[in-house]
Amino acid sequence: MCGLLALLFLIVPALEIYVIIEVGGRLGTLATLVVIAVTAVVGAALAKSQGLAVLTRLQNSTASGEGAGTAIVEGVLVLVAGVTLLAPGFVTDAVGLALLIPPIRSAIAGRLAGRMTVAGPGVMSSIRPDVYGGGGDDDEPPSGVIDV
Repeated sequence: MCGLLALLFLIVPALEIYVIIEVGGRLGTLATLVVIAVTAVVGAALAKSQGLAVLTRLQNSTASGEGAGTAIVEGVLVLVAGVTLLAPGFVTDAVGLALLIPPIRSAIAGRLAGRMTVAGPGVMSSIRPDVYGGGGDDDEPPSGVIDV
């Protein structure tokens, strides 16, 4: 996993520089800088509006007792989209804009949320009775174990 992240930190900036140079060669330096600035401003506005929409959906699903896992993941994806849109470059802008399109974001969030597991109070004692001693609420976790 660390190798993949290191590779991304090398490849993405190199790709961004290459694309900016190519676009700058075709549009000119000033036009390229204007396009990068406009995408940052528009992206920030879109991220704000989409973030508020996700927050509203999260509040509604929490109030109705539905699971909020997908809405939380969508909120994180909107945050990632905002960061990528603020980063200068066309490749990260494309990724950020894609994450702001609700059907694309929902599909990605659904897949990510399906892979996550949430543990709350009492869950660990029912999953690991060997560690917690049978799952009762009176059981104390062993020394060094943090109970949530």
